[in-house]
Amino acid sequence: MEKSLVYLQGPDGKAVQAELWDDISAEHVAHWTDSWKPEIERFRQRLEKDGVAREKWPQDLHWDWSEKADATRTVLAYQRFALVCEGRLQGLMLVNLVTSTGRLAAQQGKPLVYIDFVSTAPWNRPDFCDKPRFVGVGSVLIRVAVELSRAEGFRGRIGLHSLSQAEKFYRKTCSMTDLGPDTGYYKLTYFEMTEAQATKFTSEPPKK
Repeated sequence: MEKSLVYLQGPDGKAVQAELWDDISAEHVAHWTDSWKPEIERFRQRLEKDGVAREKWPQDLHWDWSEKADATRTVLAYQRFALVCEGRLQGLMLVNLVTSTGRLAAQQGKPLVYIDFVSTAPWNRPDFCDKPRFVGVGSVLIRVAVELSRAEGFRGRIGLHSLSQAEKFYRKTCSMTDLGPDTGYYKLTYFEMTEAQATKFTSEPPKK
């Protein structure tokens, strides 16, 4: 495993140095189990106590990164990333380099990096807390996917299916192209980023 330096934005707007790891280690999974999972469970209990309708719950509340890490550990098609700052796990991402190709007319059939799953720690999410510790974790990870796409010779092309609650992030913050609901994939909206969009996205300061 190797790490590189990236920067997250603190609540005061100042940049904070973070570590991007090019795999999800057993230690990262332990951090998820020991820190993310209890926070998520407390949040779930609060939602139940407050009588919040389940359709309004965060749609990724059930994601189990321990299972995802185990299932992909020896699969060469996948690359996994962990983002650590201040000694705590701040974000996770799982991408596939093999199975997906472009759908937009300009890049139809061309290889791209497909983002299977991306998550940020509960304390960074405005839907979990009033004052997120770090902002822009998701944007940093999307940039990582774009740079991986370039390194693989895919020219920054990436694609993903979005949960409905995250569509605004991919459409507005990442400026990806919305191709509409995919009837072949749980009717989730499919988004794709072109080479030109990738260039624009990575040349601008990270968005919140």
